[in-house]
Amino acid sequence: MQDDWRLTGKMDYLYRAELKKAEFKGSATNDHEHCEFCLNKFGAGEGMLKAGYCTPDEYYWICPECFQDFQKQFEWRLTDD
Repeated sequence: MQDDWRLTGKMDYLYRAELKKAEFKGSATNDHEHCEFCLNKFGAGEGMLKAGYCTPDEYYWICPECFQDFQKQFEWRLTDD
């Protein structure tokens, strides 16, 4: 899995990151986000992801599939926040 295109540059800021499971809630200034790995969209629109994993500040989002694929490699810690 080391040569997976989704991994490019992610170790620098997501290795051992603290994450929480959350529903995506847009705001007046931000109606969607993208998975940091596969770029799938989180949002309210049809076909968009409604929930996934994110950093506590909800800045970085990770879809459930990418979370499963990289959880061990990135040593993520889940929080209840």
